[in-house]
Amino acid sequence: MLNQETNRINNENVMLPEEMKHGGAEILPVIFTRSSPLDLPVENFSKALMRREDNRRALLNWVKLHLRPNIDFGQIHVFGKEKCLFAKEGRANECTDPKHWSKASLWKSGAEKICGMLGLVPRFPNLNEFESATMRGEDIKVIIIKCQLQTESGFIAGEGIGARCIIQDSGDINKSLKMAAKSAHIDATLRVAGLSELFTQGLEDMSNAVRGDIPPDADRQASPATPQQTPNQPQSERESNRNGNGQGSDNVRITPKQYKFIIDLIEKTGISEQELNAHCVDAYGTETTYISRSDASSLISWLQSR
Repeated sequence: MLNQETNRINNENVMLPEEMKHGGAEILPVIFTRSSPLDLPVENFSKALMRREDNRRALLNWVKLHLRPNIDFGQIHVFGKEKCLFAKEGRANECTDPKHWSKASLWKSGAEKICGMLGLVPRFPNLNEFESATMRGEDIKVIIIKCQLQTESGFIAGEGIGARCIIQDSGDINKSLKMAAKSAHIDATLRVAGLSELFTQGLEDMSNAVRGDIPPDADRQASPATPQQTPNQPQSERESNRNGNGQGSDNVRITPKQYKFIIDLIEKTGISEQELNAHCVDAYGTETTYISRSDASSLISWLQSR
């Protein structure tokens, strides 16, 4: 629980915690006021930039050396059997084409290791609100959890948000709470450490939600590429490389609003999530969560006609 002093620090003056003042106070000012960092003296600002860049480079090197594929991060094979020979033969995990794999996704164990090395503890300030609403029997459809990464002194170093539709977990609110909290933790970790160039988040969760009761590791395998290889590919290049996978000419992923609308439709039409996923693989060459916006519109029309 944040006390009044901690709230004052985080809302008005950002003060460095005690553990950061030792061994480097001559480089960074003790207090950053609410004014722009660009108002700092040039010498102090330049030293601060150099120090942060060196620290970030050290962190990225540590991540690449110590986070393990299929344990701390992973990638999903996103090309269907019509577009990938390995997938057609049931050997998608053996595919070596980097264009057939998603960007590396940071998993919970990886986020925990990174936060542990940085001395940050995840806190979920609004989690108890959803827990209380659940105890009261309220009809909750969507859970949105905030995660704050704090130092031992209570300084909030970073924040993240995680959301989960209850329908994704077949009405299991407890599971949805855990999944939303996990997503928020990963989001906060990516933000505080600036790791978006290496990882995305939650791809395996979205995929598992569509696959239903298929085991999480059924087709979730890490590609031969390490996180410092495929993820460094520019986003525009990764998207353009997916031409021909059935995602349509716009190459823009399905929106969360489209995805939720589709989930609502299959509940009304009686189509299972497994059947929906199989249809998308056959019709568009990839799983539901990876189809394009135009293909999502086509899928919605198909569902509405049933």
